Amino acid sequence: MKYLLVSAVLFIYYYMILGQDIAFPIDEDISHVSGGNSTVITERIAVSIPDSCPKDMLLYPGHSAKDAWVCDCRARFLYFPLNDSCYEAYRQGPCPPNNYVVLPENEAVPRCVENPCLEDGVVQYNGTCYPLRTRGGPCAPNGVIGVNETTFQLECVPTDIAPFVIIDVPRRTCPPGSRRSTLGVCKKI
Repeated sequence: MKYLLVSAVLFIYYYMILGQDIAFPIDEDISHVSGGNSTVITERIAVSIPDSCPKDMLLYPGHSAKDAWVCDCRARFLYFPLNDSCYEAYRQGPCPPNNYVVLPENEAVPRCVENPCLEDGVVQYNGTCYPLRTRGGPCAPNGVIGVNETTFQLECVPTDIAPFVIIDVPRRTCPPGSRRSTLGVCKKI
C-alpha cells in the first residue's frame, strides 16, 4: 500500500508539476535602487495607471522631489511632437505605407523613412530582412533583433534580458482525431 501511495504521488508530481507548459519570469529586478545601506532610487521607474496618460505613454516621476509626475513614451517608443504621440521605433506608426519611424543618429526628432523590406515589423539588418523580436536569424541562438532603448538603433538583444521574450514553449499538438487530457496525454476521441 505504501508503494502505491508513493507511486501515485510521483505520478501526480511528474504530470502536474514537470509537465507544465507555463513558466514565470524571475523575481522583479531591483537594479534601480542604489547599493549599500542606502535605498536611494537611482533611475525613474514608470507607473502604469489606466487613463492617466495617452496611448503608449507611462507615468514617470519628475526629476526632483518637487516636480509633478509626467507622461513619457514607453521604452522603444519615440515621441512625435507634431501630433503629441508616441510610436514604436521601426514600425509604421504615423508614417505612410512602406515607411517606418526611426530616430537618425545625432538627431533629436524622429522621422519617417522608407522601409527597404516593405512590410511593417520587418527590418533590414546586415543587408537582409528579418522580423523584429523573433528568434532565429542573425542573432540566433541566444538573441533576437531588437531596438536599443537608449540609441534607438537595431541590435542583437540577448533573450535572457529581452523584455518581450518570456518563454519559448515547444508546440505540443495531438494527432488528428485525438484530444489532450488534463494530464497532458493525447487520447483518441
